Amino acid sequence: MFNTTRMGRRKSYLAWLLVMFQFLCIGLIVISSPLTQLKFWVILFILAGIGLGLYAIQTIRLGNFNISPHVKPNGKLIAHGPYRLIRHPMYTAILLTCWPLVLGHFSYLKLGYVAGLTIVLVAKLHIEEQYLKQAFPAYLDYTRTSKKLIPFIY
Repeated sequence: MFNTTRMGRRKSYLAWLLVMFQFLCIGLIVISSPLTQLKFWVILFILAGIGLGLYAIQTIRLGNFNISPHVKPNGKLIAHGPYRLIRHPMYTAILLTCWPLVLGHFSYLKLGYVAGLTIVLVAKLHIEEQYLKQAFPAYLDYTRTSKKLIPFIY
């Protein structure tokens, strides 16, 4: 859903810029993490993140899935499955996977990558929520019964 107004285009460009930074941060985290020396608890969190991500994709269906925060034409508001508690379970899944990778083999550089990723995802979800409010009148009610990233907390 691209707006044709000047402000809408700026928001759209920002959204795509955030997507690029998101993948850059994920790539830097993965490249800088020794994947052959993962601690058991890190593996558990990675599996939980992958599981949540797959559950979210299965719930939303590939036709509704979008890496950008834009709402797809003919998109549907999903409020069941993991979306019942979390409005952005894919972002939660990414963070659930990346934070343990960094904390399991800590360095300040990797902390910067994962902090940057977290900031990018939070900024991206705010833009996405603006688009969702425009596309779905029921979205405002949905926001009252779910959290953004962490069930029952945020």
